[in-house]
Amino acid sequence: MSPLFVSIGALPPRRRTCILLFFEYCPPSRKAVILHPKFNRIQMITFPFKKGAAVVPAFLTFLTLQAQAPADSIRLDEVLIVAKSKARQVHEQAYAVSVVDLKKNYQAATPMNRILNTVTSVRIRENGGVGSQTNVAMNGFSGNQVRFFIDGMPMDAFGESFSIASLSANMADRVEIYKGVLPVGLGADALGGAVNIVTRGGANYLDATYSFGSFNTHRASLAGALTLANGFTVRGSAFLNYSNNDYKVKTTVVDLQTNRKTEDQWVRRFHDDYFSSGLKLEAGLTGKRWADYLLAGIIVSGNANDVQTGATMDAVYGGVKTSSWSVIPSIKYRKHNLFTPGLTLQAYATYNIVNTHNVDTMQRRYNWLGDWMESTTAGERSLTDARIRLRQWQGNANLSYVVDDHHQFTLTHTLTAGRRRSNDRRRLDDEMNNVPQQLTKNITALGYQIRYARWNASLFGKSYALYSSTHKKLDMYTDRERWEKQSNRQHNIGYGAAATYFLLPQLQVKLSAERAYRMPEVVEIFGDGLIQQSNPDLQPEKSDNVNLGLLLQQPFGQHRLTAEVNGIFRNTDDFILKGVSLTSNPTTSYDNIGRVHTRGIEVSLGYAFSNVLNVNTGYTYQNIKDRMKYSENESYVGESRIKNVTYGQRLPNIPYQFASLHADYNFHNVLRRGNRLTLNYDLSYTHEYFLSFPGLGAVSTKKLIPTQTSHDVSVAYSMQGGRYSVMLECTNLTDELLYDNYRLQKPGRAFNMKFRYFINKD
Repeated sequence: MSPLFVSIGALPPRRRTCILLFFEYCPPSRKAVILHPKFNRIQMITFPFKKGAAVVPAFLTFLTLQAQAPADSIRLDEVLIVAKSKARQVHEQAYAVSVVDLKKNYQAATPMNRILNTVTSVRIRENGGVGSQTNVAMNGFSGNQVRFFIDGMPMDAFGESFSIASLSANMADRVEIYKGVLPVGLGADALGGAVNIVTRGGANYLDATYSFGSFNTHRASLAGALTLANGFTVRGSAFLNYSNNDYKVKTTVVDLQTNRKTEDQWVRRFHDDYFSSGLKLEAGLTGKRWADYLLAGIIVSGNANDVQTGATMDAVYGGVKTSSWSVIPSIKYRKHNLFTPGLTLQAYATYNIVNTHNVDTMQRRYNWLGDWMESTTAGERSLTDARIRLRQWQGNANLSYVVDDHHQFTLTHTLTAGRRRSNDRRRLDDEMNNVPQQLTKNITALGYQIRYARWNASLFGKSYALYSSTHKKLDMYTDRERWEKQSNRQHNIGYGAAATYFLLPQLQVKLSAERAYRMPEVVEIFGDGLIQQSNPDLQPEKSDNVNLGLLLQQPFGQHRLTAEVNGIFRNTDDFILKGVSLTSNPTTSYDNIGRVHTRGIEVSLGYAFSNVLNVNTGYTYQNIKDRMKYSENESYVGESRIKNVTYGQRLPNIPYQFASLHADYNFHNVLRRGNRLTLNYDLSYTHEYFLSFPGLGAVSTKKLIPTQTSHDVSVAYSMQGGRYSVMLECTNLTDELLYDNYRLQKPGRAFNMKFRYFINKD
């Protein structure tokens, strides 16, 4: 049997779709040669032929077919080959992963953090309005336990201005959310998962958006790419955000003269302006014999932030400010079939220059009415005028070798090496001024993947190495109080596996397990110089993680049903928990908790009808408990073993039960052919949870983050096939009291108007 040749050419005037005939005459796993008019090469591909349907990941086009041998000669006018989207291919991997295809969010120019909040088991937690501190909670882990990437590059040291809250959906093609085990190629020490933002890869397009709304909020974003015939490519995205954040909050007000607190009342925030801007630009060559791409890039961003409150709303500030700017040059390279077929090298390197300025110099006390009086000490929280300089190298090299259709090996190494210095001009006698603090991490991983038609599996091992150097104050409040240099070296070995099996063509079971380690980050060990305190004694986290899930994707003509259920099991030692000091001037700090167990389940259900209706809903329950029976206590008289009073209690300040729902309905050809009207609705529910350990103290005195339900609605109208769009949006429609961290209130009802202009020359 000779191979079947498939050539892309002009179709006859009278087209006919002949999918069934094509597969009747072609046996399974027939080799086919693809002749593309834009290339001189011939590429051999194995088609996964199935009677009546096909999946060819590389092509989605109309083809003219001719057989080479007369005995097999078949001529078909037209064949439609249907390919899986990249988002679906990622979703069907062995890992516990959710994929958000962002194309449908371009019209709304939705901020990235709000998009992630619609994903099952993911909760984005904010301290307030635009520009407030943001962290993610996922499967019982939160904060730095979950890593963020852009095109596989870690965002850990990109600076506060370049964060998921600043970025618009328009700059990316999709978001991959890994819940537990990560692909070896990411080369990260994430404990609870990772979020990888994959930027748009279109060759020639321009996408511009602008929105304005309540609290004098303005957002603008621009994304585009240009590729010339010789392979020269320029890709870029930019953003700008501004808000006064002067929304009303309900809180107690302190009489500055008597220090007496009033009953809760509505007041307006008065010192919370935020501004940020950023540019991400790449330029280089693509499609060369010696490189799939070689791109030099740069990220430039900055922000200015008024700080209204501390770790809780008990603290009110009127003059505290922070600002930062960052410059991050980078280089990326990829070459498929390097030296030999099947060998691929992919690498990147960045140098992160991040400067932060914290100012707290006013000698005043404020209350929530904006009233103030002179204070006996300078600094509303802690007198500072500090400039913090972070310089950090990041690099990754990923070498993969595809042995054949079934076997692949991957070797990757990631280096992170940073040095931080701080200089406080209001504390010139501080011994720590300009004293360097260092943090270096090396992560090496080796993976193996085996693939067959109905199943695939991955095995991997990882080596984690950490070195940190800082100073710690010893013998505080005694005559021997002093700073002493402290260094820490750690080396650990992790391992894991992930496997998936298609019980039916539409029903997939997934199992992944790992022994994972997560090294502390710069801000966790060294603090932020303002509200976040340092902890040089912080130890790496280690966790045994298991995910077990089922995924159903069933089409019924124009209808499509998607259902997924995942079980979550985590046994974590030295769990790093962010805590808060419940004082009149509260701060936060990261501390190790000896042993934590997490058990949970997540369920998601989706329904789509053609390109008219989409409904997606998800529910998560996670039971996260302290399982350390005894703790070691060190004092001047020696060490002692005492019973842990929080044993068996649920960890505080972590939501354990939440749900979300999204629905959109599309009316096509409204007023004019090619125009579309879209109605959107989003619901978010979070069950109540305690701010402190539930078993400590009287229930009547406990601070509770109450049950919350929020509703967002919008209507959008796009014209000329999406070239022009306008959207009116209302968030928190019912004006609920919403909190995430430490009862820090988020904005109430808000309205936004958005505009978009899009052109595509591909």
